[in-house]
Amino acid sequence: MLDVAGILILVAGGLGIFHALLALLPGTGSDILTHYENIIPPGKFLNDVIQDYDMLSVVMFISGALAMGFSMSIFRRGRLSAAVAGGTLGIVSIGFLLGSFFAVVGLIILAASKREFLLECA
Repeated sequence: MLDVAGILILVAGGLGIFHALLALLPGTGSDILTHYENIIPPGKFLNDVIQDYDMLSVVMFISGALAMGFSMSIFRRGRLSAAVAGGTLGIVSIGFLLGSFFAVVGLIILAASKREFLLECA
């Protein structure tokens, strides 16, 4: 089960990186934000996101890369704190909203399999 959690967090980080790179291309960032308007009601929050979308893309890229790196601790059965940090960063990386869902599921599986993770660390 831990490998499934690792794969989900790894995919979440990859989707976050892909989302960030796609958002920085001219013309595609506004298309992505148009789809978000269907999910998030328009208002002050969405206007703030639109104004700082380039900075948000950089944050998504960095958190996606870190999530991918920290997810490797799951496969190596390294540190549990690094695995949890990877899952949390996978949520922050957004990844077309699907990546955040994958990261949450990965964290739930990681929490359910915590005992197995700790036994292999010892």
